Amino acid sequence: MRRLLALRREGKLTTGQVRSAADVLGVRERAVWRWLAAAEQDEAAALAPGERAAYPGRFTVTDEARALLGLWKGNVAAVHRELTARAARGEGEPPPSIPTLHRAIRRDLTPGERAGLAGGERAARKHDVFLARPQGWRNQVWETDHVQAPLLVDVDGQARRPWITWFTDCATNAITGVAVTPVHPSREPVLAALRSAVVSEEPYGQFGGLPEKVRVDRGKDFLSRTVTAAFDLLDVTVEDLPAYTPHLKGTVEGLWFRRWERTTFVGGFRQHLAITRVGNVDEK
Repeated sequence: MRRLLALRREGKLTTGQVRSAADVLGVRERAVWRWLAAAEQDEAAALAPGERAAYPGRFTVTDEARALLGLWKGNVAAVHRELTARAARGEGEPPPSIPTLHRAIRRDLTPGERAGLAGGERAARKHDVFLARPQGWRNQVWETDHVQAPLLVDVDGQARRPWITWFTDCATNAITGVAVTPVHPSREPVLAALRSAVVSEEPYGQFGGLPEKVRVDRGKDFLSRTVTAAFDLLDVTVEDLPAYTPHLKGTVEGLWFRRWERTTFVGGFRQHLAITRVGNVDEK
């Protein structure tokens, strides 16, 4: 908007430029002309075109209203009722109308703040900005973890939820190795998944090889003497991450949502059940 205002003052602004700006902003052409006229009167209007100018007496979100939004989980109508009840008891000024309260909340609070007040910290994190790791190369770093599948399978006449142990390549997001067990995993499925990840021949697929580093999350099965000895034999560095830091191995943590929540991955698990078998597992 400031660029258009400068062109207008220089006498170089054309209707085509205004029309192009309107198309980009998704508004009508006359709205852009109206914003330019307002910016000529007050240059501050060019910073937020189309926004109503502040005036004395305009309602803004107070600390009290923010606390009530958190208490009522973002329910604006409930906040309005609470403010009205407090004003009736002489504990404050009467609140504005519900539409005015809605506008003030949308204006004064960011989308992340509104999501956090309504859904908590996890909802607010969806609006946060996270730094991305530098793009590496294939088999530079792997990540590994266990996850319990939300489905029931028949294991000797009993319905069980299987556990999946997998390795994933951070550079390509490829699943290099998988092992599925009917009970809580131990070092055996870790070694089985590691074998299927290292061997790139049939029937394990094209992905695989020897990684330079593997990230684990302090699991005793991943840090057992047998597994660490296998990593040492393969000359693989094991990075033991601090506790409660899932973001430090976001590739394998996000793998579950990408592969299970958004795609039909059950068929792949069934196929792998026929390939990777961990025998003599004590179910006790």
